[in-house]
Amino acid sequence: MKLKRFMLGLMAILTTFMGCKDYLDREIPTNVKDDQVFVNYDRISQAGYGAYAFLFNTIGYNRINGAMLASGCDEADHADNISSIQRFNTGTWNATFNPEDVWGLFYQGIRRANLFLEESADFKNLIYRDTINVTNKDLYKYRVRDLEWLRAENRFLRAYYYAELIKRYGGVPILLKSVTDIDELNTYKRKTYEECVQFISDECDAVVPLLNESWVGFDGDKWRGRVTKGAAMALKARVLLYAASPLNNASNDITKWQKAAKAAHDVIALNKYGLHTDYRGLFRLGNGADGNPEIIFAQQGYNRNDYEKYNYPIGYDQGGLGSTSPSQNLVDAYEMKTTGLAITENGSGYDPANPYANRDPRLGLSILVSNTSFKGRPVEAWVGGLDGLGKFKATTTGYYIRKYVDENLNLAQGATSLHTWMIFRYAEVLLNYAEAMNEAYGPDVTAGYSMSAKKAVDMVRARTGIAMPPLPPGLSVDEMRLRIRNERRVELAFEEHRFFDVRRWKIAAQTENRPVMAMKITKNTNGSFSYLVVKAEDRTFSERMYLYPIPEVEVLKSNGSLVQNPGW
Repeated sequence: MKLKRFMLGLMAILTTFMGCKDYLDREIPTNVKDDQVFVNYDRISQAGYGAYAFLFNTIGYNRINGAMLASGCDEADHADNISSIQRFNTGTWNATFNPEDVWGLFYQGIRRANLFLEESADFKNLIYRDTINVTNKDLYKYRVRDLEWLRAENRFLRAYYYAELIKRYGGVPILLKSVTDIDELNTYKRKTYEECVQFISDECDAVVPLLNESWVGFDGDKWRGRVTKGAAMALKARVLLYAASPLNNASNDITKWQKAAKAAHDVIALNKYGLHTDYRGLFRLGNGADGNPEIIFAQQGYNRNDYEKYNYPIGYDQGGLGSTSPSQNLVDAYEMKTTGLAITENGSGYDPANPYANRDPRLGLSILVSNTSFKGRPVEAWVGGLDGLGKFKATTTGYYIRKYVDENLNLAQGATSLHTWMIFRYAEVLLNYAEAMNEAYGPDVTAGYSMSAKKAVDMVRARTGIAMPPLPPGLSVDEMRLRIRNERRVELAFEEHRFFDVRRWKIAAQTENRPVMAMKITKNTNGSFSYLVVKAEDRTFSERMYLYPIPEVEVLKSNGSLVQNPGW
């Protein structure tokens, strides 16, 4: 392929650096010698890439005991019912066992970034002796510039990891140095959520002027996937949106929504990003590859087929290891194509006897519904079908996931393909902007910006190949809020947004206490089908689950400096 992904090259590098606990863990051996690492450009830059490694274990495919995070909320059910993801759904998780225990991983990434920033502070002198002379002065200048970028990237990654922590745990300790003394480490107390938000926002502002604008085409594209100015701006916009949301803004301070709207519009005003013309292809392309203008920042992928082995329907060769089964709850959220109305609205055109006809195209592009052609035959999700309900590890809902799936792999021959996970994309920025604008100013007010909340949503709906009708005029703030939330649900399905959206909106007590519903499909003797919505599984959610518990071991060894979240 044309793309040369620097993260692939890093795998060998990270084997070296991640294998050395000196540069990963909290507990650092006393015999570490920094002059063995921070001695020249090659080794300094390799150490700088280390903070990227923690993206691989904290987002993405099948990462929670074979399941996606979508199966921990009302988006989906995991077909392997012994997966630990089920603890989110049964309420049987706690401070000792959390299906997504990422506290330590994020702090390892933060420490990696802190160590690099400390030890590379004098990088100009560190690389001077082995790079500069009369003939390679330009090379020295390039390396200085590159390490300046890399230092800014590490500040971004540190801020990003803090953002991921606070959306799960609330306020957390802010460490700005690589602490090696355990007694000192255990004295760090939690900052307030607002203090953490301010730190992340300030860091984003500080690094934007220091980051590269784009790595596309830079040095033969080999650095594609490194952090850019747009990524830092998108992080700030997301963090401020979360800070303005009901979970973190009980008094509904409108100025917080205004700040979130401005931050999102700053990304829009770059005029650098756009909506990809192929919604299905968007999730099968690399970061910025092949004319893809939508990706702002992505976890650079590698060639793999485990995602397909899990999510090909059960009746396909080597598929069905435990699929992500999209819920009927999610399927029902996709509107009708012609009318733009919800299937429950009068005059929508919905036909229960033909439930997938004339629906929002994103339904069929994100979810495999029964009788859809896939790899040369129809998906048989009906009872008694090759892929139907009732088979071990087959779909539990009558649906299989299609988003991200490479349908062209021959698993029997061990074929693999590149899988890249998007962290920030332009459609999310537009929807972030729409939500903040609606709460701050209303659906149709531009407030001096380039578009209203309604226009931003309509842009997402008008994507080439989707072409959903625009939202109706004259919606109230409350009506627009519901439409924006539904738009996020279908546009960003399975991208690890819904799980946190229902929490920050403080609606999880309603959405996550409802049963996950399924479609029971029966094939009639005349070849037609009958459809019946049935319950797949009961779910449980309690108030304390709006925030994760801090791992019990961390609370115990802190000697009282880490206060546990309420209810845990």
